[in-house]
Amino acid sequence: MERRLLVLYGSQTGTAQDVAERVGREAQRRRFACRVVAMDEYEIATLINERLVVLVAATTGQGDEPDNMKTFWRFLLRKNLPSDSLSQMSFAVLGLGDSSYQKFNFVAKRLHRRLLQLGATAIQNVGLADDQHDLGPDAVVDPWLSTLWEIVLQSYPLPPGLEIISSDVLPPPRYKVIYVDSKMESRHQPQSIQNGPGGE
Repeated sequence: MERRLLVLYGSQTGTAQDVAERVGREAQRRRFACRVVAMDEYEIATLINERLVVLVAATTGQGDEPDNMKTFWRFLLRKNLPSDSLSQMSFAVLGLGDSSYQKFNFVAKRLHRRLLQLGATAIQNVGLADDQHDLGPDAVVDPWLSTLWEIVLQSYPLPPGLEIISSDVLPPPRYKVIYVDSKMESRHQPQSIQNGPGGE
Protein backbone atom coordinates (compact mmCIF):
# COMPACT_ATOMS: atom_id res chain seq x y z
CA MET A 1 0.00 0.00 0.00
CA GLU A 2 1.41 3.37 -1.06
CA ARG A 3 1.87 5.74 1.89
CA ARG A 4 1.32 9.04 0.14
CA LEU A 5 -0.37 12.13 1.56
CA LEU A 6 -1.34 15.36 -0.15
CA VAL A 7 -1.79 18.52 1.93
CA LEU A 8 -3.65 21.36 0.22
CA TYR A 9 -4.11 24.79 1.73
CA GLY A 10 -6.03 27.99 1.14
CA SER A 11 -4.32 30.81 3.01
CA GLN A 12 -4.76 34.58 2.96
CA THR A 13 -2.27 35.78 5.57
CA GLY A 14 0.02 32.72 5.75
CA THR A 15 -1.39 31.07 8.88
CA ALA A 16 -3.11 28.23 7.00
CA GLN A 17 0.08 27.70 4.98
CA ASP A 18 2.08 27.44 8.21
CA VAL A 19 -0.36 24.86 9.58
CA ALA A 20 -0.30 22.92 6.28
CA GLU A 21 3.50 22.83 6.36
CA ARG A 22 3.32 21.54 9.93
CA VAL A 23 1.00 18.75 8.76
CA GLY A 24 3.53 17.97 6.03
CA ARG A 25 6.42 17.78 8.51
CA GLU A 26 4.43 15.54 10.83
CA ALA A 27 3.51 13.30 7.87
CA GLN A 28 7.17 12.95 6.90
CA ARG A 29 8.04 12.01 10.50
CA ARG A 30 5.47 9.23 10.09
CA ARG A 31 7.25 8.07 6.92
CA PHE A 32 4.69 9.37 4.40
CA ALA A 33 5.67 10.71 1.02
CA CYS A 34 4.04 14.11 1.33
CA ARG A 35 3.43 17.18 -0.81
CA VAL A 36 2.19 20.52 0.54
CA VAL A 37 0.63 22.72 -2.15
CA ALA A 38 -1.55 25.83 -2.32
CA MET A 39 -4.95 24.81 -3.70
CA ASP A 40 -4.70 27.03 -6.77
CA GLU A 41 -1.21 25.72 -7.57
CA TYR A 42 -2.42 22.13 -7.54
CA GLU A 43 -3.48 20.49 -10.83
CA ILE A 44 -7.04 19.85 -9.72
CA ALA A 45 -7.80 17.38 -12.52
CA THR A 46 -5.46 14.93 -10.75
CA LEU A 47 -7.47 15.07 -7.51
CA ILE A 48 -9.35 11.97 -8.68
CA ASN A 49 -6.07 10.02 -8.31
CA GLU A 50 -5.41 11.03 -4.70
CA ARG A 51 -6.15 8.54 -1.93
CA LEU A 52 -5.40 10.59 1.20
CA VAL A 53 -5.76 14.37 1.40
CA VAL A 54 -5.66 16.88 4.24
CA LEU A 55 -7.08 20.31 3.39
CA VAL A 56 -6.33 23.37 5.52
CA ALA A 57 -8.60 26.31 4.72
CA ALA A 58 -8.85 29.78 6.20
CA THR A 59 -12.01 31.86 6.12
CA THR A 60 -11.47 35.53 5.29
CA GLY A 61 -13.71 38.57 5.61
CA GLN A 62 -17.39 37.68 5.68
CA GLY A 63 -17.08 33.99 4.91
CA ASP A 64 -14.90 34.29 1.81
CA GLU A 65 -12.33 31.80 0.59
CA PRO A 66 -8.67 32.91 0.39
CA ASP A 67 -7.33 34.24 -2.93
CA ASN A 68 -5.12 31.17 -3.50
CA MET A 69 -8.16 28.88 -3.27
CA LYS A 70 -10.66 30.61 -5.57
CA THR A 71 -9.95 28.64 -8.78
CA PHE A 72 -9.87 25.31 -6.91
CA TRP A 73 -13.17 26.14 -5.23
CA ARG A 74 -14.89 27.23 -8.47
CA PHE A 75 -13.89 23.91 -10.04
CA LEU A 76 -15.27 21.89 -7.12
CA LEU A 77 -18.58 23.76 -7.32
CA ARG A 78 -19.17 22.82 -10.98
CA LYS A 79 -22.59 21.22 -11.28
CA ASN A 80 -21.49 18.72 -13.95
CA LEU A 81 -19.06 16.89 -11.63
CA PRO A 82 -20.26 13.31 -11.03
CA SER A 83 -21.36 12.58 -7.45
CA ASP A 84 -18.84 9.72 -7.28
CA SER A 85 -15.89 11.56 -8.83
CA LEU A 86 -13.87 11.51 -5.57
CA SER A 87 -15.09 8.15 -4.27
CA GLN A 88 -11.53 6.80 -3.96
CA MET A 89 -10.40 9.71 -1.77
CA SER A 90 -10.23 9.88 2.02
CA PHE A 91 -9.92 13.37 3.43
CA ALA A 92 -9.87 15.60 6.48
CA VAL A 93 -10.54 19.35 6.55
CA LEU A 94 -9.05 21.72 9.10
CA GLY A 95 -10.50 25.23 9.17
CA LEU A 96 -8.91 28.38 10.53
CA GLY A 97 -11.32 31.15 11.45
CA ASP A 98 -12.36 33.81 13.91
CA SER A 99 -15.53 33.33 15.95
CA SER A 100 -16.05 37.10 16.23
CA TYR A 101 -17.33 36.88 12.63
CA GLN A 102 -20.82 35.59 11.89
CA LYS A 103 -19.63 33.11 9.23
CA PHE A 104 -17.08 31.40 11.47
CA ASN A 105 -15.03 28.84 9.50
CA PHE A 106 -17.62 28.99 6.72
CA VAL A 107 -15.12 27.97 4.02
CA ALA A 108 -13.96 24.80 5.83
CA LYS A 109 -17.55 23.73 6.53
CA ARG A 110 -18.58 24.22 2.88
CA LEU A 111 -15.44 22.46 1.60
CA HIS A 112 -16.09 19.48 3.88
CA ARG A 113 -19.71 19.23 2.67
CA ARG A 114 -18.77 19.57 -0.99
CA LEU A 115 -16.15 16.81 -0.84
CA LEU A 116 -18.75 14.51 0.74
CA GLN A 117 -21.18 15.38 -2.09
CA LEU A 118 -18.50 14.32 -4.60
CA GLY A 119 -18.20 10.89 -2.96
CA ALA A 120 -15.08 11.38 -0.86
CA THR A 121 -14.88 9.80 2.61
CA ALA A 122 -14.24 11.97 5.66
CA ILE A 123 -11.85 10.23 8.06
CA GLN A 124 -12.34 12.88 10.73
CA ASN A 125 -14.78 15.65 11.67
CA VAL A 126 -13.95 19.06 10.28
CA GLY A 127 -11.61 20.94 12.64
CA LEU A 128 -12.74 24.47 13.49
CA ALA A 129 -9.80 26.41 14.89
CA ASP A 130 -10.58 29.81 16.39
CA ASP A 131 -8.33 32.86 16.61
CA GLN A 132 -10.44 34.11 19.52
CA HIS A 133 -9.65 31.12 21.76
CA ASP A 134 -7.44 31.96 24.76
CA LEU A 135 -4.79 29.59 23.40
CA GLY A 136 -5.33 30.64 19.77
CA PRO A 137 -5.92 28.20 16.90
CA ASP A 138 -3.56 25.63 18.43
CA ALA A 139 -6.23 24.83 21.04
CA VAL A 140 -8.05 23.00 18.21
CA VAL A 141 -5.18 22.27 15.81
CA ASP A 142 -3.08 20.24 18.30
CA PRO A 143 -5.74 17.72 19.42
CA TRP A 144 -7.21 17.57 15.90
CA LEU A 145 -3.82 16.55 14.47
CA SER A 146 -3.24 14.00 17.24
CA THR A 147 -6.55 12.33 16.39
CA LEU A 148 -5.82 12.55 12.66
CA TRP A 149 -2.54 10.65 12.99
CA GLU A 150 -4.13 7.94 15.15
CA ILE A 151 -6.78 7.39 12.47
CA VAL A 152 -4.35 7.56 9.54
CA LEU A 153 -1.87 5.14 11.10
CA GLN A 154 -4.64 2.57 11.56
CA SER A 155 -5.19 2.49 7.78
CA TYR A 156 -1.57 3.19 6.81
CA PRO A 157 0.63 1.55 9.45
CA LEU A 158 4.33 2.28 9.57
CA PRO A 159 6.45 0.03 7.35
CA PRO A 160 8.00 -2.93 9.23
CA GLY A 161 11.13 -2.00 11.14
CA LEU A 162 10.48 1.75 10.99
CA GLU A 163 9.39 4.07 13.76
CA ILE A 164 8.04 7.61 13.86
CA ILE A 165 10.96 10.01 13.53
CA SER A 166 11.37 11.92 16.80
CA SER A 167 10.38 15.58 16.83
CA ASP A 168 13.88 16.21 18.23
CA VAL A 169 15.32 15.29 14.82
CA LEU A 170 15.39 18.28 12.49
CA PRO A 171 14.11 17.67 8.96
CA PRO A 172 16.44 18.53 6.08
CA PRO A 173 16.44 22.27 5.31
CA ARG A 174 14.13 23.52 2.58
CA TYR A 175 16.51 26.31 1.60
CA LYS A 176 20.26 26.60 1.26
CA VAL A 177 21.88 29.91 2.12
CA ILE A 178 25.07 30.76 0.27
CA TYR A 179 27.15 33.71 1.40
CA VAL A 180 28.49 35.71 -1.53
CA ASP A 181 31.28 38.23 -0.99
CA SER A 182 30.07 41.35 -2.83
CA LYS A 183 33.64 42.38 -3.77
CA MET A 184 34.32 38.97 -5.31
CA GLU A 185 30.91 39.00 -6.98
CA SER A 186 31.55 42.36 -8.70
CA ARG A 187 34.97 41.24 -10.03
CA HIS A 188 33.62 37.97 -11.38
CA GLN A 189 30.15 39.06 -12.44
CA PRO A 190 30.38 38.14 -16.15
CA GLN A 191 31.95 34.76 -15.38
CA SER A 192 29.46 33.88 -12.61
CA ILE A 193 26.56 34.73 -14.91
CA GLN A 194 28.04 32.62 -17.69
CA ASN A 195 28.70 29.65 -15.39
CA GLY A 196 25.37 29.92 -13.53
CA PRO A 197 24.94 29.56 -9.76
CA GLY A 198 28.13 28.98 -7.85
CA GLY A 199 30.29 31.25 -10.00
CA GLU A 200 33.58 29.68 -10.94
